Amino acid sequence: MTSFITIASCKGGVGKTTVAINLANALADFGRDVILVDASLKTADIGLYLGAPLVEKTLHDVLNKEADIRDAVYSHPSGIKVIPGAISMDKVESTCSDSLEDVFLGIAGYSEAVIIDCPAGFGEETKAALRIADEVIVVTQPDLPSATDALKTIRLAAKMGSEVVGVIINRYGEDPELLPANISRLLDQKILGVIPEDPEILNSVKLKHPVVYSSPEAASTAEFKRLAGIMIGEPYLDNLPKKESRNIITFLKSKLKNG
Repeated sequence: MTSFITIASCKGGVGKTTVAINLANALADFGRDVILVDASLKTADIGLYLGAPLVEKTLHDVLNKEADIRDAVYSHPSGIKVIPGAISMDKVESTCSDSLEDVFLGIAGYSEAVIIDCPAGFGEETKAALRIADEVIVVTQPDLPSATDALKTIRLAAKMGSEVVGVIINRYGEDPELLPANISRLLDQKILGVIPEDPEILNSVKLKHPVVYSSPEAASTAEFKRLAGIMIGEPYLDNLPKKESRNIITFLKSKLKNG
């Protein structure tokens, strides 16, 4: 059974795409079969992040019924599979998002998990990415404007009938405006992970790779892998034997329910 995990933030610029890419990579490193989907139809940039901006078939072509979903899946050296969006303005302007949920459902069965990079804002693409989700993970930065918009994201997800399982705090530096405990109380959500401010992330963007792939010893890589380990019930400790795997969503639900 395929699990749909939507990485969401109604506020742009908080690092949602970076989190989606690296979480997908970290899950792949645990041996999981993962497809990463760029659902930002107006501002698709996962292809740019991963060094494949001009591929032959994209999510836009699938939505326009010009390609089968299987023709728009590409493999990255990191081990993740990617369905990128188009960057051509012609494609962007001619594509309707009405069938986006049907396209998502068409991916079911092709992988164990689908990570959806949800668009920012409150448009129909965002709502579709939230509705299809088995679980929603909200990304914020440790400041009041970002946290306020994270609260809006959580409320929108609830309206779409989707469960937010927790929050990832991105770009956590030495002097944050808000501490994780502050954000947890404000949003009434569990903090799943805290991604540190890390120059290796910027370097990975230049290299067109996830930081998990380009800098395996980076502090941010360790946190992404710790989070992925939580999701599948396998601690990110190299010296421990692997335990019997569990379904990603089943474990994440039980972990959060039990605290």
